[in-house]
Amino acid sequence: MKKETGNGLQSLLGQGVECDGSARVEGTLRLDGSFEGRLEVGESLIIGHTGRFVGKAMGRTVVIAGSFEGEVMGTEQVELQKGARLHGDVLTRSLVIEPGVFFEGSCRMEFTDADEARLRVDAAKKGLLEEADEDDDEQGDLVRSLSN
Repeated sequence: MKKETGNGLQSLLGQGVECDGSARVEGTLRLDGSFEGRLEVGESLIIGHTGRFVGKAMGRTVVIAGSFEGEVMGTEQVELQKGARLHGDVLTRSLVIEPGVFFEGSCRMEFTDADEARLRVDAAKKGLLEEADEDDDEQGDLVRSLSN
């Protein structure tokens, strides 16, 4: 894997690289080689024109220009670019398909609680924490006004 900083790309599996197994990447990963297995990406997963993926991939945004077979989950968006070939299932809130894409499978655009847990996105808990912070602020204001 290669580290880069200028364009937001943090990891690269280049053309000619073949991997299998499971991997977790905190930032953005570009795949121009071949990967088979399970891949969890914290930010963006980009599968380039020469990239080939078989298995289960998860990320905030997933861009596919190469070959993908399996299950892809994007918490924000999945984008299929011209020339992409996807055989499998998509779970995302937003799906973009350019002309010239081959897509055979299914797409579901509503996340269940189990889906959120699988993607390590606990929106309900985040909302409760924000509400608790607001309640603390309101209680603090009340205490300050009573003490004045």
